[in-house]
Amino acid sequence: MTTEDLASIEEFAQKAAREAGRVTLDYFGGSFEVELKSDDSPVTIADRKAEELLRNLIEKEFPGHSILGEEFGESSRTGSHRWILDPIDGTKAFVAGVPQYTVLIALETGGEVVVGVIYNPTQDRMMSARLGGGCQLNGQPVRVSSKASLAEASILCSDYTNLLKRDPTCGSRVLEICKSAPGWGDAYGYSLVAEGKQDAMIDPKMSYWDVAAVKICIEEAGGIFTDWDGNPGPDVRSGVAANPILHGEILKVLGEKR
Repeated sequence: MTTEDLASIEEFAQKAAREAGRVTLDYFGGSFEVELKSDDSPVTIADRKAEELLRNLIEKEFPGHSILGEEFGESSRTGSHRWILDPIDGTKAFVAGVPQYTVLIALETGGEVVVGVIYNPTQDRMMSARLGGGCQLNGQPVRVSSKASLAEASILCSDYTNLLKRDPTCGSRVLEICKSAPGWGDAYGYSLVAEGKQDAMIDPKMSYWDVAAVKICIEEAGGIFTDWDGNPGPDVRSGVAANPILHGEILKVLGEKR
């Protein structure tokens, strides 16, 4: 793909995210049924309506592309282009009326994510990145922090209880060493790391639709995103995001305790 192609696709993804975001705002703070999926994660009508809209927009604009979405699975794959969708990342926050959920959209070409968008509808906060084009927040370039010591770093996690339950030794050691551990989670937290407002984020369990858009935004902001074993993915099942020096320090701590 040319630079112009990627820029055009990034613009489309931003517009699609805004439209899906408007769908979620129709329900946010209101009364709706909450269902539990097989993994005990919540899902609402807003999740489904937003993904239906995104699928319709993509199928109209790019009829030859396949789609993988959290709520409706994967369409038949016929080419090298695949869209990765999470219509509401942070559904627990959405259900609770906490304005930190996001819409995630990414495009993968030949197994590599080339465009990613993290959109927070409640704040009209648009973070996007394209391969080789850097990461922007509302049109302004952003970079990860330069903090190089875990002892001086703020570390985020989507759910600390889940972190300690799934890996109490590793999780507790990282939390013991770091300077602070604020509670901004999910893709919203990763966007704060890409922006440099927070230093790192770790999660013990992720799905590809959680990762795809986040990973390219972190990397195009000068950071590194891998799983806990240092594998770059793209389809990883855990997450560590930070600047290169801090990322290495976190992996070292995780490796020592494991």
